[in-house]
Amino acid sequence: MSLIYFYDATELDKEQLTNALRETDHHWEYVPDKIDISNLNPDTEVISIFVTSTVTREIIEALPRLRLISCRSTGFNNIDLAAAEEHGVTVTNVPTYGDATVAEYAFTLLLALVRKLPLVLRTENEQIGQSQLTGTDLQGKTFGVIGTGHIGQKSLKIANGFSMKTLAYDAFPRLELQDELHFKYAELDELVRSCDIISIHAPYLPSTRHIINRERLQSMKPGAILINTARGELVDTAALIEALDSGHLGGAAIDVVEGESLLSYHEEAALLRSSDIPADLLRHSVEISALQKMPNVIVSPHNAFNTIEAVQRINETAAKNIIDYWYGVTANKVSPPPKQFGKLLLARHAESEWNATGQWTGITDVHLSEKGFHESALFGQALKDLGLPVDIAYCSEQIRTRETLEGMLNASQQFDVDIVTNSALNERDYGEYTGKNKWEMKELLGEEAFNRIRRGWNEPIPGGETLKMVYERVVPFYKETILPLLLQGKNVLIVAHGNSIRALMKYLESISDEDIGGLEMLFGQIIIYDVTPEGLRADSSVTKIDTTPPNA
Repeated sequence: MSLIYFYDATELDKEQLTNALRETDHHWEYVPDKIDISNLNPDTEVISIFVTSTVTREIIEALPRLRLISCRSTGFNNIDLAAAEEHGVTVTNVPTYGDATVAEYAFTLLLALVRKLPLVLRTENEQIGQSQLTGTDLQGKTFGVIGTGHIGQKSLKIANGFSMKTLAYDAFPRLELQDELHFKYAELDELVRSCDIISIHAPYLPSTRHIINRERLQSMKPGAILINTARGELVDTAALIEALDSGHLGGAAIDVVEGESLLSYHEEAALLRSSDIPADLLRHSVEISALQKMPNVIVSPHNAFNTIEAVQRINETAAKNIIDYWYGVTANKVSPPPKQFGKLLLARHAESEWNATGQWTGITDVHLSEKGFHESALFGQALKDLGLPVDIAYCSEQIRTRETLEGMLNASQQFDVDIVTNSALNERDYGEYTGKNKWEMKELLGEEAFNRIRRGWNEPIPGGETLKMVYERVVPFYKETILPLLLQGKNVLIVAHGNSIRALMKYLESISDEDIGGLEMLFGQIIIYDVTPEGLRADSSVTKIDTTPPNA
């Protein structure tokens, strides 16, 4: 009925898949290598791959008759799902094949690490003292699981068998499991701080990339151990190396790592032969080499799945997915995850020296006051507590926004964020009113005129700007520069001024010209927006700081 190509096919795969398909009238071919543009048959209707292969848009478009991609794995992040969907190609996976298989392997790695098995096995040929071989018990240690799917649940059962205390985190917790498996759910940061051993069993999604990042690695208990048998992209490898090299972590056992294809000699050799080596692959190659040299690290080549029984279940399910597809059944179909937009974070600069004296500052360059610097640090702590990594930050040309932004990023320990200055975010130009005391002007102008100037939509200022004029530079900048970043999934922080933020909020929240006067300035708050594809507010939340002076 169809022409099938099985890539990454081992001798065991060939035997098991042939047995599974023997009674069908499909025709199939086996390719021991991973899929590549050079080893395609354009008549292929079904391809089946292991995690060592990557199916790109280019490959999908080079197979005009392709109808099905049958993954011989649970994970499918090696498939361009968007391209598959665009070309009407169905993708299936193996939802579960070896709960015990992977969980047992995770504990194999853990036991080898805590009892220093690699070093023990070298004692026959090397003079290694008994004190160097001293390990640690598992009993009584706190074991944390990230991801309570089938494998995570099995890991918790095994941990119970070792008389360990158990915690777990899951983005979608199943509370009924707590009593059944004798563990407690915790927030991720609490789990990271509390556990002696953390084992990762979560899926890789855009939202889980580097779920174990530099900040979380640094907040782990001194001497703690990290086990990863899930996906390499879940851990920031460079940050992991730093935490191990500094002695903060006691060890790591990893079956998966970023750029793990480079664990193969042939892949390394191909990389060296390349005239144009991608920077990320070169970095991953160096990282893997460093990990392999560390005495407190075990690196294995994505082997947790690899038992006769588990491979049999994988191949039987993959073959069944192919057979069922031709009868209109796609029980294990996978689809692109809903696109994750980034978060927009807005904060007004902290108190400036002229704010403290009640002067209209406008575009005049004025530094933060002592209270303002204190507030910027509080903003940073609030940002850290939000747990939202900032991908890029913007501020105006005025120094007070830059000082606030730098204080926030430093206090939140986000030192590598790019800061971009743009005049579109500048404060409203107060013209002839610049430097004048607001409250004296209120007496001079009268309360009604004063409020129109401060809050109104199109109230003129001699030699200055109306809020409408601010809106006309802020909103185009937001649509052309900020919104595309949000739609790419990046979190963007903007630190600006009361009026430039009010102008942006007018657009975000669809506030009318008449009602904009009721929108107060943003004091001591960070607003976090989820936006629609048009850049309008879908949802929002607010976090506040204490703006009381430190010595008050």
